[in-house]
Amino acid sequence: MYKKEAWWSDTWDAGDYGREFDFNRPFFSQLRELIQSVPLMDLLVDKSYNSDYVNFCNNNKDCYLIFASNDNENCQYSSYIWSCQDSVDCLTAYNSELCYECVEVNKCYGCKYSTHCTNCIDCIFCEGCRNCQNCFGSVNLIGKQYCFFNEQLSKEEYEKRIAELRLDTHEGLERAKKMFTEHRLKFPMRATQITNCENSTGTNLSNCKNVQQSFDTNGAQDSKFITLGDKPISDCYDITGIQEAELSYYNTVTGVPGYRIVLSVYNWNGAKNLLYCVQSPSAQDCFGTVGFHKARHTILNKEYPKEEYEKMCARIIEHMQKTGEWGEFFPASLSPFNYNETIAQDHFPLNEGQAKELGWGWRPKDSKEFQPATVQIPNSIDEVTDEITKGICACEICAKNYRITAQELKFYRTQRIPVPKQCPDCRHNARNKIRTPWRLWTRECAKCKKAIQTSYAPNRPETIYCETCYLAEVY
Repeated sequence: MYKKEAWWSDTWDAGDYGREFDFNRPFFSQLRELIQSVPLMDLLVDKSYNSDYVNFCNNNKDCYLIFASNDNENCQYSSYIWSCQDSVDCLTAYNSELCYECVEVNKCYGCKYSTHCTNCIDCIFCEGCRNCQNCFGSVNLIGKQYCFFNEQLSKEEYEKRIAELRLDTHEGLERAKKMFTEHRLKFPMRATQITNCENSTGTNLSNCKNVQQSFDTNGAQDSKFITLGDKPISDCYDITGIQEAELSYYNTVTGVPGYRIVLSVYNWNGAKNLLYCVQSPSAQDCFGTVGFHKARHTILNKEYPKEEYEKMCARIIEHMQKTGEWGEFFPASLSPFNYNETIAQDHFPLNEGQAKELGWGWRPKDSKEFQPATVQIPNSIDEVTDEITKGICACEICAKNYRITAQELKFYRTQRIPVPKQCPDCRHNARNKIRTPWRLWTRECAKCKKAIQTSYAPNRPETIYCETCYLAEVY
């Protein structure tokens, strides 16, 4: 493992690890040995500045502990955020600024504890709202201002009620959260979050055409099983983490841009015509290549003349067809991660026994003793001093230690938010429970009774409407 600065440097050559293909052995066995030999990047980060503690990220500035996120500035403790600024503790947010604890929001400013909102300003505990401003605890509103639990108020009365809630304190915040949790169940929910799409299924989709069974994706067409995707995407299938890619299949993290990348992981920055390649940005016409920047016509990191490369590829494919490996994705034994260390556990949770029964690894619970907290988190943000940034906090849920940075303390103060008593991981888990999973169920519309596809599981308490009934209700 190399630090990313060393990995990108010219002080080493991935070609030095090249080797002959052995037609007497399975392909994946040889690839495993190569993966274990070639240095890989410690963090998959490109074009980021003053953002040392981020991963699977591109083009970020002054960010801290954000993941699978691109084009952000001054953001912290968030995942799947794109083109956001000055936002903290968000999950799936786009083009938003000064947001906190928001899930699946787009073009929002100054919003907190809100879900499925678009073009909203200074909305708190809102869900399914569009073009709203200064609303609290409201659901399915369009173009409203100064609404409190869906009740229209004057500006003065609205501000009075907000002040009475004492949202700058933990007590006030928990009370408001409980009130909203009960209030939201009085309203129907949209079966899926699909905006400006044609012939597409999934949820949290926008600007898509002919896209099926896909999630958290914008600007794709003629594709299926896409998750965490951003435009332009065309003719792609079964990929997680994709941006600006075409004619690619069964990948994790690809594009920016990418073309004809097949059965590979972590390839970007102009990668093209790759088969079974691992972390080889800008590589082209490669097979079974690992950690090789700008590689050309390589097999197991050994470079070949173009004509010989093409002949070797044909022979290897024939060999893999005989061994039953051709067309299969990397076996779990090649993964450096245990199941519960990946985002699979977020979206398809298993227990230890279930994971091991499927042949997947499991990381045991951390057995080390956590340190006791050296600072106590006050009830109100007004009671917090700068000393909190020098101490150690202990999560009230899992006891894990965490710190409050000066950057986030400034955010809490300006936004009048109490300092969180939970560690970043537990806060992420709580947000993840708010959103629906990457899965569709067949249910009945609660109003017209027709069959619909929805990301809300049948055992959830929400009332679910089809698109036609939902729009009739809201508009």
